[in-house]
Formats: sequence, structure tokens, C-alpha cells
Amino acid sequence: MTVNSIKVSKGNCLVVGAGVIGLSTGIKLLEDGWDVSIWSSKFSPNTTSDVAAALWYPFLSAPVEKTDAWGSRTYDILKELSHNPDTGIVMTQTYEYFREKQPDPSWRNSVDNFQRLSDNLPSDYVECFSFISSVIEMPIYLEWLSNKYVSLGGNLVHKTISDFVELPEDFEIVINCTGLDAGKLVEDEEVYPIRGQILRIKSNIEEMHLDQQIPTLAYIVPRSNDMILGGVAQQNNWDLKTSEEDRDFILEKCSKLIPELKEADIIEELVGLRPGRSSVRLEKEMVSGKTLIHNYGHGGSGVTLSWGCAEDVVELVNDT
Repeated sequence: MTVNSIKVSKGNCLVVGAGVIGLSTGIKLLEDGWDVSIWSSKFSPNTTSDVAAALWYPFLSAPVEKTDAWGSRTYDILKELSHNPDTGIVMTQTYEYFREKQPDPSWRNSVDNFQRLSDNLPSDYVECFSFISSVIEMPIYLEWLSNKYVSLGGNLVHKTISDFVELPEDFEIVINCTGLDAGKLVEDEEVYPIRGQILRIKSNIEEMHLDQQIPTLAYIVPRSNDMILGGVAQQNNWDLKTSEEDRDFILEKCSKLIPELKEADIIEELVGLRPGRSSVRLEKEMVSGKTLIHNYGHGGSGVTLSWGCAEDVVELVNDT
């Protein structure tokens, strides 16, 4: 006798926001047995996530004890996903340069092949961290995430909400993954933009090169058909126009790491606003008798923290 198993849903969840945080959260909830809909006013290729460089590296996010744990879990999942070429994820040799001696990073044990180097460094640099990180080609990755989410039974709905005061009756739990928009939606004065600008160029360089110190911020990120050069991290700057001054500054900083980049041919310039906050907000509250879970304020670490935060959201949902 054949017995057909019937999937019993745990309930209905609404995720608001369709960037990397919202999609990752939706996937983890579906895998845990929840029915999920994602509502968003923007979908790829029009999200902030689409403009990300993007690489695994904890950047402009806090508190460290939580971001390290979220980042470590995400690193492991990205590494596993990198075996599937459809994800657009490549584990990449990475060099991070410093002008002064540094203590071990808090995330040292989260990455593969961590070493300290001090020889043959670019001018003005005295130390280098060598390790394996992941490069995530966002247009490819976001498409893969969307397809994965839908294949698990998730719904994508183009819809704009103005606040979370009146939560939809069809959903027992709502998860706020709205990034920078959360500042207005929940009147969170701690949310602010961190403006970034990147350049797309052609290059055959295969390693990633970083200077993550804000005054000299530079990142060189190889991808399948181009390379990303960055960057800037301008707090409370809402300007979405590209800046010639920033472009020249990016080229100057990156060419100090790789001199040949000074003459790089620029294919495209892009600007995005990172969702800054004093600390990531991942917690739940009751609104109009319903559960609202917040998952926003990831700064420059959206991809880096995405899967770890998504798993914590699932725990909060199941504790409701």
C-alpha cells in the first residue's frame, strides 16, 4: 500500500523586502515548513543588493559578537553554494593590506587559509592578511535566490507598504527586511545611508585585493566577465548620482594596490546606499496583536550576514 505524505504548513509568513536579506530569509522559512510571501516595491535588478560589489567580509556592521557568528555561518553556506556554478559564487584568494601592524581579525577562524604576509607588499603597506573569501556576482546570485525561493513554493508580490502599524490579516508573522527603508517604515532614527560608488572595468586579475580602512578604502573584486573597483563609504549621503571626484579617487586608491589599474577602461559606474545602523536589528515585537520580526541594518555586510541572520529569524519565528 502506498501512503501519500501531505505537507502540513506551520503557518503563513510575510517577508517585506526582496534584496539578499529578504530572499535568504524567505528561503530558510520555506525550508523550515512555513508558507511564505515576499512583498516588495523593488525586485532585482533594481535593489540595493544588485549594486553590491559583492564579497564576504564583515564591514560597517555591529555588534561584533553577533556579526562574527552570522558571518561565519554565512561563509560556510556560501562555500557550499559555490560548488554550483549557477549561483555566481566563487571562492577567491584574497589579500587585505594594512599601513600599520594589526591584531588578528575577530573572524580569523571563520575563513580558510588565513595567513599573515609582510613581504613584497604595495608601497606604504606593512602587513597583509591572506585568506580565502567568496566573490558573489549579484545579478547571477539574486536570480538564483529568486528561482530557489519560487521553486520551494514562495510567492513574489510587487507591492508597496507605508508602515507596519496595520499588518495584513492573512499572515501570522511579518518579517521586516526593508533595509534603508526601515528608517521610515518603523520610524527608526538610527538608520542612515552609507553611500557607495563602484566602477566596472575589464581586467584579467584573478585575486581579490582590499584595503578596508575607511580613509583609504579600496577593493578590487574579480568577476566572470568584469571587475569591480571601489569604493567610498559616505555616511548620511543620499546622492544616487555618480561623482567624477569619487571615480578619480577610487582609481587612485586601487592603483596603489595594483598600479596597472590607473589606466583602466571603465565600462560602467554605479551608486548604491548601504543600510547603515549602529547595530543590526534582529528582534521581534508585537504590533496590533501580531508578531513583527525585524531583520535590517546590515551596513556593508548584507551578503556576509545574510544566511546567519536568516537562520536566527527562523528561530524567532518558531519561538512565537
